[in-house]
Amino acid sequence: MLQLPQYFTLYAIYSLGQYDEEPFDTGRLPLEIANCVRIEHVAPLLREDTFDHVKSRMGTSPVEQLAGVEYALVHRYEIPATDAHAAEKRDPREASEELVRNIAACLRLIRPMRQSALSMHGTVREDGTFDVVGFDHPIGLLETPENQKLFHLRNQDADDLLKYAPLFLQAMNGGIWKFKMAAQFHELGHFQQFDWKARYLLWASAIESIYTSHNSEHKGTNVAKERIKWFLGETTSVYPPGDISEFLVDPHITVGSIVVPLYEVRNFLAHGDRIPDKYFTDKARGGLNGPLHVVAALSEAESFIIRQSLLKILRDGLTAHFAGAAENEAYFGGQGLTNSELQKKKKAGSP
Repeated sequence: MLQLPQYFTLYAIYSLGQYDEEPFDTGRLPLEIANCVRIEHVAPLLREDTFDHVKSRMGTSPVEQLAGVEYALVHRYEIPATDAHAAEKRDPREASEELVRNIAACLRLIRPMRQSALSMHGTVREDGTFDVVGFDHPIGLLETPENQKLFHLRNQDADDLLKYAPLFLQAMNGGIWKFKMAAQFHELGHFQQFDWKARYLLWASAIESIYTSHNSEHKGTNVAKERIKWFLGETTSVYPPGDISEFLVDPHITVGSIVVPLYEVRNFLAHGDRIPDKYFTDKARGGLNGPLHVVAALSEAESFIIRQSLLKILRDGLTAHFAGAAENEAYFGGQGLTNSELQKKKKAGSP
């Protein structure tokens, strides 16, 4: 029987944690995550001359980033030679790319990392190596939120990806629109490294997607703040273990203490007002290169709130409540988290 040609899509992983207290166990690889997508060591599959043909056009540094990919999410697939319903189906390469990008987006909720190379696609040669026929231009994403600059893939992150990826794919492909919009805004914000305002507003939109809707009872700063505190826990730290360096003092910043300044800055930006100097001069926590000011910590907190909210929705089986505005309003309204109910509590002096 004639063997069908095999194709691949890969999405680069920034790096595996080799210097953590528990180095990443590379003996687990290849590790299948979901839908035939695996974490693999791909360096041996990219020949030394893979990107030579674009070096003169792109320059040495971008080519080095492409050629330097060590680990990646990889999907291999075949395209049947004859398919009576081929015209009715999606292009297999597009479907593969969407699948891999979605799993990469899920990984970014679990462990957001810097990103050098991105996606590549092509054919698998008979010897198993990859013939790359197309790729995204490297971006050299270095300016992540400060605490994420040292993030690497850990064993627990791979375990979490195994758990969350199938649920994430179901939500993204199942018409869970408020969840989907928040995940997309999170992705867009992650790659906004040149202007912090763009990232801040995109991530604020992700939070709004989860916690508010267009109905007057279900929108506004007060509703959003109270829902975030209820959903994630007012005393929950925005820096879980491993999210800031062990060489730094835990600042004990909680969800309850950060949502007020987070929304204050969001509102200044959204309405085109000048942001007060205190957000750029007041210290929020210590950093490896000096103190971090409030606005930098707010960006870290936005990331935490989005990621933990979306993961909690998956973990607790709550996706049905985030399918659309009506479902979302019923869910939070059932907890008395509407504008009118919050106003009643405030007048009555309730906490």
